[in-house]
Amino acid sequence: MGLLVRFVLLFSLLIIRMSALNVFPEKFVVGEKNHTITLDCKTNKKSVTWKLQDTDGSLEELDSEYEKPNGTKLIVYNLQVDQVGNYTCWSDEGVEDYTYLLLDMSKEPAGLNINCTAETFSCANNLKCSWGASDYTAFRLRNMRDGGSWVSQSVDGVFYVPHSTNSFSEESERLLITGEAVSSCCYKKTENSFFLRDIVKPAGPNISRCIQRKKNETIEVEVKPPSTWPQPHSFFPLTHQIEYEMRDNGEVRTHQWEGPTVKVQGVVTKLRARCRDPLVLSQWSEWTPWKNVSSRRKGKHTKTKNRKNNREKQQRKNNKEKNNREKTQKQRNHLTWTGF
Repeated sequence: MGLLVRFVLLFSLLIIRMSALNVFPEKFVVGEKNHTITLDCKTNKKSVTWKLQDTDGSLEELDSEYEKPNGTKLIVYNLQVDQVGNYTCWSDEGVEDYTYLLLDMSKEPAGLNINCTAETFSCANNLKCSWGASDYTAFRLRNMRDGGSWVSQSVDGVFYVPHSTNSFSEESERLLITGEAVSSCCYKKTENSFFLRDIVKPAGPNISRCIQRKKNETIEVEVKPPSTWPQPHSFFPLTHQIEYEMRDNGEVRTHQWEGPTVKVQGVVTKLRARCRDPLVLSQWSEWTPWKNVSSRRKGKHTKTKNRKNNREKQQRKNNKEKNNREKTQKQRNHLTWTGF
């Protein structure tokens, strides 16, 4: 084996030991408790020496009734927790290969549930999934239906899982999200299957207009779909709901409608909005932040100022027309005086 390959192997071993499996090992095998597991050393040597890396980083050579070498293989009998860890195989030239052995806990009951939501039916936006438990240190998810790659957690702790669902056609096959988790001793695998329509949760809508009409004490509200919602909006409608606070007594009320605009009776101090898909009865979006509503009416001074501005505007228009008439009259007088 080349020196470069040996260096990469040694570096990988060091990373695994230092990180305490904060990442998935490149090569690992899982086995159930009390079962027999066979490890294979990838090498061109006919025989190797197997060693197990202890928690302190030291290497223990293996050859007992519970770990029996056989050429380039190692047979681990009656697998127990104290037998899991990083197994390395060595020749007289150095390390040849490694395999991390983990105890498979997938059949054990545990509260490891994959929860996913989608802001839209479009495949342009990834699924947002959450999954984790304090007993494990590294997690990853994969969309098995679409043959996706493994996805790790982002810095905000969310798994952004891609999919290829067509928003304009009926789903015929459920999404299948597979999750894997590892710790220094154990491995856990779980799955969750669902249709995209069952997990849709739109992003928060946009309150584009909010006007308080004092004359008839109504408020006019216009709510637009979130930017991630598919178009045309006539084909992908949304139900909107606002929650608003009455100015006179602080009572909080709600109103629900379909379409962009609505008029609500009453004088309102603030409001917020959310939306959902009415066709599949999706989850409600998160509420938007509270938006203050101005309750000031135009006073006498404002109306007087507006009338003054209108008069000045009309006066400028009249002066311009007068100047044009005088200019035209001068041109006619000039033509008459020259004899034309």
